[in-house]
Amino acid sequence: MAQLGSCSNDELGVVNDAVCVTIDLPVTTVGTPIPVWTDTSTFAINGTIVVENNGTIGVSPTASLEVNGTAVTDFTVGPGEAQSITLNNIESIAIAGAGGTGTASVKVAFSLNYKF
Repeated sequence: MAQLGSCSNDELGVVNDAVCVTIDLPVTTVGTPIPVWTDTSTFAINGTIVVENNGTIGVSPTASLEVNGTAVTDFTVGPGEAQSITLNNIESIAIAGAGGTGTASVKVAFSLNYKF
């Protein structure tokens, strides 16, 4: 018989969620991070974040990832590019723009994994 709700007898339950959001990253927000997600729970959240910049190559702003209020080193996604990273203890995710003109359409997909 199937386990309803993926229940188990383990001491800790495990939750894995996936979220995808598309944001417009206008050049007017350069230097001002756009919040994507904030952890309001008491759980330690781990996960993988993927950023895809669908802006116009050579024109649109680049997208930089900020996690927990700090820029992620060497994580800048140019127009037409995608990049991913796996991190522990994610409390917040934001995207900041740099350079370019106009607006870039940026997809942010992330998995959230935690135990309770």
